[in-house]
Amino acid sequence: MKRRELIGGALSLAAAPAFAQSGGFDWRRQDGQTITLMFNNHPWSQAMRDMAGEFTARTGIRTRIEIFNEEQFRARLTTFMQGRSAELDVFMTLASREGPVFRKAGWYADLAPLLADPALTAPDYEATDFAPSIQGANVFDRQVVAVPINQEGPLFYWRRDVFERLGIPEPRTLEDIPAAAAVIKAREPGIIPWAARGLRTAIPYAFVGFVNNLGGSVATPDGKPGMSQPGSVKAIEMYANLLKEYGPPGALNHTFTQVIELLGAGRVAMVHESSNEFANIMRFPNRANDLGVKILPPGKESGISKPAAIGWGIAISAHSRKQAAAWTFLQWATSKETQAKLVSAGVAPPRASVFKGPAFDAWTAELPIRRAWAEALVQLGREGSGVFQPPTDRIPEAREKIGDAVQQVVLGRATPAEAARMADEELAKLQ
Repeated sequence: MKRRELIGGALSLAAAPAFAQSGGFDWRRQDGQTITLMFNNHPWSQAMRDMAGEFTARTGIRTRIEIFNEEQFRARLTTFMQGRSAELDVFMTLASREGPVFRKAGWYADLAPLLADPALTAPDYEATDFAPSIQGANVFDRQVVAVPINQEGPLFYWRRDVFERLGIPEPRTLEDIPAAAAVIKAREPGIIPWAARGLRTAIPYAFVGFVNNLGGSVATPDGKPGMSQPGSVKAIEMYANLLKEYGPPGALNHTFTQVIELLGAGRVAMVHESSNEFANIMRFPNRANDLGVKILPPGKESGISKPAAIGWGIAISAHSRKQAAAWTFLQWATSKETQAKLVSAGVAPPRASVFKGPAFDAWTAELPIRRAWAEALVQLGREGSGVFQPPTDRIPEAREKIGDAVQQVVLGRATPAEAARMADEELAKLQ
């Protein structure tokens, strides 16, 4: 059964009775409870920390919020869940990455029964308002493991002022990017032409858009590893060459933090980095005025524009003894009202109604680059794909193999075709 069919089943059917009548729902039903929440460091979680008082004022539920950088967050979460600890109630999850493993381990509480309970779910919650492509990643065989908190994907940011000064046209195809980088390197030595993720485990997030747009795929039509397909090999060559020839020193150790710092400081002319970092970029002087932003341009020959798109979610621990209070938090945090407020923090809402709402329109109208960012996100939601590796439950390992293929070419240890072949061999062992 396809994911979208599951949305129509698990979410819509579970939610329907809850939306039809109030059923005695009361925001203060869990008054006096205290719940513990663990989040990855993210603009959304930072905003939640600032807004937690509003949740307590509305519900009477107190929160203990812990925020960690991603590596520490994942290690700490694993410790809690493997120990079956009842101390943790709510946690962030990227179900497109760890969903199959977490579900198999029994770490997710099933949200479908909570959605279906009119005493526990607000009548105006409207779970069907979430983008199907984003919510679909959170449903496994009718089990709803999380609700979406954002939508995001890597975007192409470029310095319009540098391009104008050098007479370089705005890149309209993917092949225009290396050409522009060559001109910048030759004529503007004081600025780095290109920056993107080069850390092995971080590469696939930014890399898969190159694969798709050049007519490749990380998997063949029958689900086998697809890195040796012509378009995929071209993507390895282009991505690796951009890092090697036009990237900053130490590029193979860089993830989003280094890329955004370079862009914000005005040291790089082009990057391909998360839409979710938009608010952080805008905090740097002048970037709101000199940057352009859009989805990664399509391949010249393929004409394909298929960016990577994901959405973080929040889940309830299967070991929590306060699941009703935790569900109250999930509803509040993902409600239309709260998500409309998060727009100003640069968090792209996964709810269609918020994306089209007056608050979002007013915010984007204040600066042209905000409107460009919003339009790029609409395209992400419409055209994007959350597939970063061939089918497997061993997702982190698979992404590491793909990142390693790119690194081998950057280091001169393999040709793109050789790196692709070795990646396919290793990926096949994970299926």
